[in-house]
Amino acid sequence: MGLPGPPGVDSMKGIRGPVGLPGPEGAKGEQGNIGPPGRRGTSGMPGMPGLFGLKGLKGYQGLPGLHGRRGHPGPPGVPGPPGPSLNMTMTQLKDLMYVSDKPNYPLIQTLIDSLQQELRLLVDPPDGSKEHPATTCLELWLCHPEYSSGMYYIDPNQGSPADALLAYCSFSSTSKQTCLHPRDSQLPIKAWMEEITDEGSFQWLSRLEQGFQFYYIGATVVQMRFLRLHSSTAVQKVTYSCQPGHTLGQEDKDIKFLTDTRKQSYLGALKDCVPGEETVSAPRESVFEFEDLQLLPLRDVALMGGGNFTHQFGFLVGPVCFS
Repeated sequence: MGLPGPPGVDSMKGIRGPVGLPGPEGAKGEQGNIGPPGRRGTSGMPGMPGLFGLKGLKGYQGLPGLHGRRGHPGPPGVPGPPGPSLNMTMTQLKDLMYVSDKPNYPLIQTLIDSLQQELRLLVDPPDGSKEHPATTCLELWLCHPEYSSGMYYIDPNQGSPADALLAYCSFSSTSKQTCLHPRDSQLPIKAWMEEITDEGSFQWLSRLEQGFQFYYIGATVVQMRFLRLHSSTAVQKVTYSCQPGHTLGQEDKDIKFLTDTRKQSYLGALKDCVPGEETVSAPRESVFEFEDLQLLPLRDVALMGGGNFTHQFGFLVGPVCFS
């Protein structure tokens, strides 16, 4: 056999063969960058209603509505029997009107003022409206004994009716009271003293968040002075309440109630609140009652700071009633 010949010239590229079988799966590459947030989706279906909350405290009964319009005058009544005689002789009357042969001017002035008041009530009796307010609820009842308890206008200083104030007149068989309600009577239930760390000093609730002083609409200094002159007593109540699920405990805390003078206060003791079962009959509220013609109505409440006094509580301030 002879020697191999030289390599031949390159021929044309052959036809591409078929695709081979898939190779094995490669290693996982590095995680790419987080893409931009997508568009906000549509609102979902409303959720199920939540559970019922704890039952709140029972508030004071709301004020009755304003009295209706005055009706037409009724027919004249049957004349009453004659009143009792003074049984005073002219000599006795003269002795009463004169002191040491000089007129008793204070007595005469008192008689004239009383007569003027009687004539005013006879000629133009008050009806409890803004235009014809009574001096007090007692005077209104004397002029209209058929009236029932409700809201009426009074004007203790008997000046212009422009400063008359709205009061609740409580007519009962034993008393006729003129009651003034505070504009805001409910100090909400919260942990008022939770962030107070000052030991040995009182903290006025009006200076804390959600606190306020008690304001009585229309009860100006002048009107209150005359209302006291026309009254013999004044009473007011304040209810202290623990949060639901708590009852009054044994630990005492000093409390002060600021009076209308803004210079004097009532000092008392307050029970703390401790967890208790709803079925337990222990009380969860206490009532403070005040009676003082010159110091009421109340204006603010203060508690002694410091100590473990972090429970939730609230106050409900009742009306001040003069009679």
